[in-house]
Amino acid sequence: MTKNFTVLACVAVALVLSACKADQAAMAPSSTVPVVAQPMAPFDARTIAATVNPEEITLYDGDDKKAMRYLIPQLRTAARALGFGGVAQYAVLRGARANLRLENRQPRFLFAVPSNAQPESYITVANFAVRDNGTREVIVGGGFMSYSTGIHQDRIVPTTIEKVADQSKAPKGFVLYVATVTSPLPSGEYSVVFYTSQVRSIGFFSHALDSYFDFGVG
Repeated sequence: MTKNFTVLACVAVALVLSACKADQAAMAPSSTVPVVAQPMAPFDARTIAATVNPEEITLYDGDDKKAMRYLIPQLRTAARALGFGGVAQYAVLRGARANLRLENRQPRFLFAVPSNAQPESYITVANFAVRDNGTREVIVGGGFMSYSTGIHQDRIVPTTIEKVADQSKAPKGFVLYVATVTSPLPSGEYSVVFYTSQVRSIGFFSHALDSYFDFGVG
């Protein structure tokens, strides 16, 4: 009996290790081609033409700017290692490639945050893995003995967030910020994630899930 239990325990450990290696492989960077960071000029608030819509992000792709459109992801929950490795939840976007493609590898994103929210906890730029079934996904929760939520740290793209000096185009109850990608992005699929399921403002983002503003590089 003890021998059988030991064998089962070893199998469980092997399955967990296999699942962890698979997760790490899925979270590998989209490209390892080195790119050099370029000095970023201060954000020019004069480029804001009208009052910012809290349901939109304005993308600054070099000298071009455009309003981004968001997707509501599907959620996929999967058991890892036949359940011995716990479970993981993924946010899944339709299609293998975002329609919006960027030439600039250090984009900026203008957005409005409720005045009672901290911007760093309200927005995340994430790198997505492309699956063989023609979808893009990122881990947003999971665990073994306990369950936690949030995009995996290995998938988060570092950004700097600054408050816009001129707040004249901010909607009532909101503050304008600009998020800048700190290092050039490798070719791949990305999304700006708005944690809008946490918004308490009535009239904006009335759906129950977060908003994903997807884009691709390269």
